Amino acid sequence: MQSLRARVTTAATGLALAVGLTAMTFGGAAQAESKPFVDRGHTSIHFHVTHGGFTPTIFQFRQIDKVDFSFDPSAPEKGKVAFVIDAASLDSNHYFRDNWARSAAELNVWKFPKITFTSTKVEKTGANTGKVTGNLTMHGVTKEITANVKYSTGRHFSGKVTVHGFTATGVLKRSDFGLKAFTKVGKLNWIGDDIHFTVLLEQKRPIKK
Repeated sequence: MQSLRARVTTAATGLALAVGLTAMTFGGAAQAESKPFVDRGHTSIHFHVTHGGFTPTIFQFRQIDKVDFSFDPSAPEKGKVAFVIDAASLDSNHYFRDNWARSAAELNVWKFPKITFTSTKVEKTGANTGKVTGNLTMHGVTKEITANVKYSTGRHFSGKVTVHGFTATGVLKRSDFGLKAFTKVGKLNWIGDDIHFTVLLEQKRPIKK
């Protein structure tokens, strides 16, 4: 059986906390294009938490098992996104800290190996902004979260595809998902309760000649 460490080190960089939360566009005319696809090389999920009130510690999930993404440029409110993340692919560039975060004391990735998100609502808030609301399941707990999304689009320099780029950001509570280890050490607030997440997602649409 492949070891947990091997799974992490061989995982492809990919998306979706909360949270792949970027499945929509917010304006612009549709072009005559063929089937779009998610560019995994420009899709990733990052988050950070504070420790002891000092500098934030940054994490990334290295393996995104699945991304389902659809939108209509003329009707962004119909956009949908869902993703599945390998919880064990968590990486903060610190071997011992990452193994602790995977352990039963925190994420317990052996019992809860997947983190999932499914959107339930998309709102347009501006020409290039919006909100995505959906259900995030992590550590065996499902909670509704909302992310703010910024959108940009344009033609790739190759002239072969149109690029749709999304950046989704938001904050969720560790305690909402039953993650409370080292929140306090004696009288000290140590690991912050707020998880600040960023989801980067890019979709390409081949341009018909």
